[in-house]
Amino acid sequence: MTESKGEQSKRKLFEAAEELFAQKGLQSTRVGDIVAKAGLTQAAFYLYFKSKEDLFQQMLQEFDRQLVLLGDAGKQAATLAPKDIHQHVKSTFIQLFSLFGRNPYLTRIALQHADDSEKIRIKIVEQIVNNMERNKRLGIVSPNIDTWVAAESIVAVTERLVHRYVLTGKKTETVLAEQAAHIFLSGILNHAGEGD
Repeated sequence: MTESKGEQSKRKLFEAAEELFAQKGLQSTRVGDIVAKAGLTQAAFYLYFKSKEDLFQQMLQEFDRQLVLLGDAGKQAATLAPKDIHQHVKSTFIQLFSLFGRNPYLTRIALQHADDSEKIRIKIVEQIVNNMERNKRLGIVSPNIDTWVAAESIVAVTERLVHRYVLTGKKTETVLAEQAAHIFLSGILNHAGEGD
């Protein structure tokens, strides 16, 4: 499905604002900077947004909406056969890496620079914790895991690896997701020969 001219203009404004907000901050970025970078006019800007603060809040809301969907992926683990859980976790990591990779500036803004970035991060972590606790009760997650540490680790590792590897083109989202899923599901030690 192709975007309408209005959808294209709004997307261009979002993309320009993401980059400028991440580089200069919300306060130092002017509407004129955004429209110049997007190749549009101020009149076009005000068709979609009341102000740069309104644009910023819409960006955060959309990012939050996408993260909420991914944060709830753990609910599905209870419905899967044990043999399918590894693939499900890997698929969820791919989606998370893809989201962060598609929106690198917004990821940085939402998780590091927004006034309520800590609230956004905690909301994501709490969702993962709730799902892991549910899966712990079902015997899917090890009873020895501190779910808060695990959830914080997942968010922090994903965010950092995207910036280090995806944005530099050194690794794809899929490769990183496979590695992250393996580390979180199997650990880093070689268990061969231990009778496990």
